[in-house]
Amino acid sequence: MIKNTQFRNFIRIILSDILALMILCSISVTTFAQKVFRYKNPISSGIDPRGIRDCQVFRDGNKWYLTGTAYPVWPKEDTFGQLNPGTPLYSSDDLINWKFERTLVLPNPEKWYFTRFWSNEIHKINGKYYLSLQCRNPLLGDNCLRIGYAVAENVMGPYKVIDQPLDKGNDLHFFQDDDGTVYAFWNHVAEPGRDEAEFRAFGMSFAKFDLEKGKFLTPPTVAIPYGNKGEWDSVGQEGTFVIKRNGIYYLFYSSWTRGYEIGYATAKKVTGPWTKFPGNPIYGGQDPAYCKKSGVPYTGDPKNPFAHAGYENIFTGPDGRLWLSCHGILAADPKQIPMLMIEPLDFDAAGNVIIGKPDTLWHEIPIPYQK
Repeated sequence: MIKNTQFRNFIRIILSDILALMILCSISVTTFAQKVFRYKNPISSGIDPRGIRDCQVFRDGNKWYLTGTAYPVWPKEDTFGQLNPGTPLYSSDDLINWKFERTLVLPNPEKWYFTRFWSNEIHKINGKYYLSLQCRNPLLGDNCLRIGYAVAENVMGPYKVIDQPLDKGNDLHFFQDDDGTVYAFWNHVAEPGRDEAEFRAFGMSFAKFDLEKGKFLTPPTVAIPYGNKGEWDSVGQEGTFVIKRNGIYYLFYSSWTRGYEIGYATAKKVTGPWTKFPGNPIYGGQDPAYCKKSGVPYTGDPKNPFAHAGYENIFTGPDGRLWLSCHGILAADPKQIPMLMIEPLDFDAAGNVIIGKPDTLWHEIPIPYQK
């Protein structure tokens, strides 16, 4: 009887050890099998070596796509010796290596979209793809930048451009609210030669918009005012991008006052009022030459390798989090080539954005992300 009891205890111990070993092996396999996303800014593989500005990365299905402002950018294209080629589209399976797919809209000397082609964005709304355009055509006697858009059934196109531009300005951005209502945000500017008072009467504006009919449903309303003299966003604002998270609307924007930097404002409704984050800017770089020109002090971080990092867009990254894309220019680059930058976003308990600092180091992000 004693021997049987001892034998049963021995078997019980052996089985317990085997179970513990199986659990340990399972944990080890899971740990070693965990995927890791590695990235390093700036990103240039497969992208035009002359650079791309105003980078918008967006995810559609299992791929990421990239568009923005192709080379050359003014003033070179104003000579008509080198026209901006139009709206480029790149694709990637891993956010690191990019492939040029095609130019979605080409310059047309007989239409309003002939030069500039600045800061393009693509938004998928109600199953269609809407490509925002910022162009002008001096050949038609119009030297003012105009906003408009093109629409397609597929991200690759073909895209049909609306016949007439919507308004003066640039950086057109579309945001669809939870109830399906679409709002247009853009940098609403007056004609060239405006005075200071007129300049500040416009700015980052929004209006309710009908995508199917291509018309505004409400008058443009200024979303956020320019900063006071000497502040980081006092000289200019652009590049609006709006998201909604946990009932809070976030309006991200950039300013070239001190180089290129990014900040944001929040609101309880998409129509505002918007409150600027007191810790702005949250990302970017300062350029001593820009600071001098704007009449503001240079307060840049000497460890920041970027003199410019701005024109932000928000997209879904490989770990399921929201990420920021923008273009960056290295302070040590004599050619000032703008290239793609990406950075993950986090949020604290109060809903404030948390983001790292620009650098050129390798970063490893576990997938799925574990905070």
